[in-house]
Amino acid sequence: MRGWAIGVVALTGFWGCSVTVASLTVAAPHAPSPDALRSATPLGWHQGESCRFWLLGIPFGLPQVDEAMEDAMRPVHGSFMRDVTVFSAHSVYVLYGWHCYWVTGDVFG
Repeated sequence: MRGWAIGVVALTGFWGCSVTVASLTVAAPHAPSPDALRSATPLGWHQGESCRFWLLGIPFGLPQVDEAMEDAMRPVHGSFMRDVTVFSAHSVYVLYGWHCYWVTGDVFG
């Protein structure tokens, strides 16, 4: 019983959570031109992330949703995303961790 209790206490330092922040019909990190909107073709479903490190509760910057979107669109040179889901994830490893935004959606360009 004592070993089990020590294991539970040790594992409480290794936790995290992920929550859905938003579901968007259309999103872009920068306003696409009207021509890009009219001539857009689907480039597939992609995901991107933006993360920042923290140590002893002190964050070293904040993640940005626009960075996550640019990360998702960069490989296919997309202009905007449709049916976007934004997640916020927080990983904790005792004294340090990560705060991230992840986006998934259909990229158009």
